[in-house]
Amino acid sequence: MKNFLASLQLQKDNPTLLLAQFRALSSQIPILYVLLVINALAVAITHLKSAPLWLSLYIPVALSVVCVFRLCWWEIRGKEKVTAERAYRLMKLTISGAGILAVAFGSWAIALYQYGDASQQGQIAYFLVVTGISCIFCLMHLPMAAALTTVITFSAMVATFLFSGNPVFVATAISGLFLILPFLRVINSYFQNFVGLVQLTEELKQKQAEAEELNLVNSRNALHDQLTGLANRRSFFLSLEKRLQKDSSTPPVLGILDLDGFKPVNDVFGHAAGDLVLKETARRFVALVGEEGIVSRLGGDEFGIIFPSLMTRQAIADLGQALCAAVRDPFEIPDGSVRVFGSCGIVYPDIGTYTAEDLYEKADFALYQVKSKRSSGVEFFSAEHEKILTQRHLIELELQANDFAKELKLDYQPIVELRSGRVVAYEALARWDSARFGRISPDAFIPAAERTAVIGRITRILFAKALEALAIIPRHLRLSFNLSARDICDHETSMALLAMITRSGIDPKRIEFEITETALLSDFDTADQVISMLRAAGISIALDDFGTGYSSLSHIHRLGFDKLKIDKSFVMNFDRDARCMNITRSVANLCQNLGIASVAEGVESEEIAEGLKAIGVRLAQGYHFSRPLPLELAIDYAARCEAAASARNSLSA
Repeated sequence: MKNFLASLQLQKDNPTLLLAQFRALSSQIPILYVLLVINALAVAITHLKSAPLWLSLYIPVALSVVCVFRLCWWEIRGKEKVTAERAYRLMKLTISGAGILAVAFGSWAIALYQYGDASQQGQIAYFLVVTGISCIFCLMHLPMAAALTTVITFSAMVATFLFSGNPVFVATAISGLFLILPFLRVINSYFQNFVGLVQLTEELKQKQAEAEELNLVNSRNALHDQLTGLANRRSFFLSLEKRLQKDSSTPPVLGILDLDGFKPVNDVFGHAAGDLVLKETARRFVALVGEEGIVSRLGGDEFGIIFPSLMTRQAIADLGQALCAAVRDPFEIPDGSVRVFGSCGIVYPDIGTYTAEDLYEKADFALYQVKSKRSSGVEFFSAEHEKILTQRHLIELELQANDFAKELKLDYQPIVELRSGRVVAYEALARWDSARFGRISPDAFIPAAERTAVIGRITRILFAKALEALAIIPRHLRLSFNLSARDICDHETSMALLAMITRSGIDPKRIEFEITETALLSDFDTADQVISMLRAAGISIALDDFGTGYSSLSHIHRLGFDKLKIDKSFVMNFDRDARCMNITRSVANLCQNLGIASVAEGVESEEIAEGLKAIGVRLAQGYHFSRPLPLELAIDYAARCEAAASARNSLSA
């Protein structure tokens, strides 16, 4: 019984339930008062002639006035927004009011029962039972009031009818007595279901709020870089497109900036240090660009800048230089400090129609031009760049055709041993004589082939020609063949090349593959596996353009190259720049210490050749010896060099 009564009590510590009860009562209690007034007045009218006026009129009218007053209060004030504390107080008053009204109406009905005939007494029974039950159901959301009304109403009915002497009324009283407990159980069961529904609704709201919060977080993550807090690539392009849609006639000025020398920070100091550099870079960029511009991290160490509107070209150039200068300041990391450099490509578009992709491609191309010069700084997209970019698109379209294969060929540049003057190998150089565009430089079509994913096919076509040449040239001569970044990171291409060598019957030891350090940077682990497989087959591996990368020594140590090719930017200035001479000498000494060959590229004079020979460089190639030649002429050149070397040996003997 104690637990039952406790379950009916108001739960002061559950504000959600209190407010739910109050809202439900505010719509049900007015109905309760309407029922009471209508049924009470109906009883009063039928008893006007049989009962005293004070009992048949004054009391029911007074009770009805109280009910109407309470009905109006609930209609007006019950719809107002209340706190849980106020709802608790009002419902406590409602419980007391329900008890008082139940006693008042019950007492009035009992007092009126002794007047009138059997029909009027039956009406009193109807009033107590039906009106009482209706009121009970209106109070179900306030179980203590409903239970109190049940006990008072049915007790009044039982007390009135049990001793009436009328068998019908006695039977009604007895049945009413047994109905009290079921009614109390129904009230409790209904209220517990209501409590469960409120809890379920609250849980659903909580889950919905959590889902909305999660959606908000996901939305933020979808548009922001989690490391730096900047807008991410997706957000960058959305902002760009929004500005273009707002005013397509004056497109925004766009810059792409990346960090030169960032990868060694990750390699040497770890990704945690790299993350610190990126976060500090983001902070510096935001401080310089301000709120009117947009700074985004597009991925890796690449940042996108939408410059503030109404800036002049010179102001944008100055800001671009300031952004590059900002990253040159040291970055503090746990192990000390590091330095990086910045390169920035900017597109300052003329009035016209552009897409976001157009602007990005132009800015990215300007950035590529800066980096190709191996000097950090700022470069604007120009009319000359537009011409190159247009040509690039045309080349890419041409590469999609099926007939370019027959236009590909190889030229062969002799590689000479400096001490003897003999040709020891050739470097096979790709040539494309397009029927539409004429001779296309490898610097143009090889990158285009990589972008359009046809580089693997081109490599197979050219390598087949190289194997045909190896079958013709003297057996003591080797052939060096260049592999692209995609080739060296593609198991399928490497397996295809090995299969081609096996079918040709050519000795793999006569083949040397050249790779650049840039190729290694894209996917070092895969490149390591491919190189190991090629070397296991007997093929030599040379590192091309040595000295232009960021971590060449670590690559030499890990990959065990057979040869280093000194970049021509050092060799061509060998006799004019002491630094280039010292770098070349250092590379030659390194090769001697490692027991591998060194090859100087870009030798264009006798003085440079002699100087290279003096510092220990073993092999060389360049216009001083020979330009790249068709196969027949290359074989003839090697024969002439061999004859000249033999003649020199005969004279010295």
